[in-house]
Amino acid sequence: IITPMITPFRKDGTVDFEATGALLEYLKEIGIYGVFPLGSTGVFPFLALEEKKSFLSYIVENSRGMKVFSGIGSSSTQESMELAKHSSDAGADVNVLMPSYYITPGQEEIKKHFSSVIEASDLPLFIYNIPQLTGVFIALETIESLKDKYTSVAGVKERSGDMRHFSRRAASADRDFTVFQGQDDLLLASLSLGADGGVCGLTNFSDYVQKAYESYKAGNLKRALDIQMKVINPLIKAVNVPVFPSGYYHASYRIHELSGGFRSPMTEVPAAIKEKINKSLEDSANAFSEM
Repeated sequence: IITPMITPFRKDGTVDFEATGALLEYLKEIGIYGVFPLGSTGVFPFLALEEKKSFLSYIVENSRGMKVFSGIGSSSTQESMELAKHSSDAGADVNVLMPSYYITPGQEEIKKHFSSVIEASDLPLFIYNIPQLTGVFIALETIESLKDKYTSVAGVKERSGDMRHFSRRAASADRDFTVFQGQDDLLLASLSLGADGGVCGLTNFSDYVQKAYESYKAGNLKRALDIQMKVINPLIKAVNVPVFPSGYYHASYRIHELSGGFRSPMTEVPAAIKEKINKSLEDSANAFSEM
């Protein structure tokens, strides 16, 4: 299980490195395999280039033995290339890249974007398909083309939610190509289709996903299904009521007892929705304790 990390902020909107260190310690304690800073949950578009570099460097230096999957996404190919080089120099393990966004690319533009970034770094690279936010779906043929051309293309994080597409993608998983599900509520179904694991945002503040994964790998399918249906799915529904990803930040700040802030243009979660998330956190904990 990989954690797409939030970027903890102070009340004034600056990056809180002390809280980041505490989060890394928590993730290590609950058994997380790797961390993915500067993804969508980490609101990477809201950070300046130098902030991204310093945050990535801090994560690598304080990773506590967890693998570091560096988010190097940008609407600028040149900026992604610069981040890819920095990630390599900092000592990260893998780069993670989505298509450029805002001006919607076609498949040929996606190939060019990825090729330029891949050639700028010696690190393995994961392709990140998240059409909800980039505005474009990476075709299977595009992924295969990049995989065939570059040995450094090591896997894919699939977050489209399209399970028919995912089943075709998972069929290509092998020792040299890893497939991760990026939706917490689709984890168990994806593992059954051959996924290697998940990149799951709930792990920022709970160990339920990790426990479901461990139960599945141990062959305890009933317990894994109980956790998925009674704990993970209701909680993922609750934290996604407000505009993504502010619910994840509220839940993380609450569980880790932080008076954290929200980087503009993020807004704080309304009080009524906070109450719903808080209740879901409590209900989830009670449901798990009864299993």
